[in-house]
Amino acid sequence: MEPPDAALLGIAAVVAATVVGAVVVAGLLFGFDESVLRPFALLAAEPFAWIVVAALIVAVVGHAYIDRGAP
Repeated sequence: MEPPDAALLGIAAVVAATVVGAVVVAGLLFGFDESVLRPFALLAAEPFAWIVVAALIVAVVGHAYIDRGAP
């Protein structure tokens, strides 16, 4: 993995960890009711949601690949 790709993956991991952390903190502060857990339940129950997440990941990685110039 080249440095720009590694940096992009690292940034995506930090953003994902921040989002999960925010959900956990919100759950601790306001209680783990249905509204806080709904995004995770949607990902677990809906295969279409995984397709959307995968498409976003492919778009970001593809854009980074094209932006740096494909070999």
